[in-house]
Amino acid sequence: MNKEIFLRMSSWSQLFFLLLFCFGGLIVGTLFVFAFAPVMGGMQSMNFMRVSQLIQSIFLFLVPAILCAFLFNENAKEYLKINKIINLKVLIYSVLLIITIQPLISFTGYYNRMITLPESFTALEQAMQAMEDTAAALLENLLADRSVHIIIFNVFIIAVVAGITEEFFFRGSLQQLVKKVCHNRHLAVWITAFIFSFIHFQFYGFIPRMLLGALLGYIFLWSGNLWIPVIVHILNNAMSVTIYYKFHGTPAYDQLESFGTGSTVWATIASVIVSGILFYLLSREYPRNNPEEFTI
Repeated sequence: MNKEIFLRMSSWSQLFFLLLFCFGGLIVGTLFVFAFAPVMGGMQSMNFMRVSQLIQSIFLFLVPAILCAFLFNENAKEYLKINKIINLKVLIYSVLLIITIQPLISFTGYYNRMITLPESFTALEQAMQAMEDTAAALLENLLADRSVHIIIFNVFIIAVVAGITEEFFFRGSLQQLVKKVCHNRHLAVWITAFIFSFIHFQFYGFIPRMLLGALLGYIFLWSGNLWIPVIVHILNNAMSVTIYYKFHGTPAYDQLESFGTGSTVWATIASVIVSGILFYLLSREYPRNNPEEFTI
């Protein structure tokens, strides 16, 4: 393979190949999943669902991101920004941010779930609700087993694997390619966040997931280090799984889902203020962590 051909490609062509690799990864991952089905007790077993999620995440997100980083750049690690030492101050700001922004996420999620479409879109709304119900049922079945080894494996799949593979693809690869195409870092963050949320195919969680995607995008942008949004993504998903295991099926779970609304709207206001301060502090780290973008 002549790598020089890929290095000389336009940004649009590189973006096309990323999507092509993604589609190819989906096909290869699906073939692997079907191959593993008999070993894992059939396609209806929860073990099969967990392993298939692992395989699909690797082939759909991680492999295409690494392929693009290798083919379109002289130094793949430098391009993905995984070769730098983690800035401890930026990591602390980022971890605090994902914690303090939770009431705002709950607030947007609560009102997102209340959105109704015009009557002319009834069929579409019913289809989206069916997809939402299917996703909720799958999650409930995956997390139904409370065995210690299953809990550990679920946290590994939902938090660790998703955090690594999705950040490598969306922030490490897609966001950077979109930035090269549109020449605007803020637009690149929000376009990538939109795609990040859309690809989950959950309309009633679209807005909060897009906000989380934008948050992770800005953390990547300002930190200049992919490992920091990876850690934050893992932490966010791990918190969600922990809360589910601890409170699902109790009145407290519904209260947590609507926290930041009604009588607890003060938490959303506090969340906006504190998160805004942390956003500002993180944004000040941008020139320091990305000196190559400020070199005259």
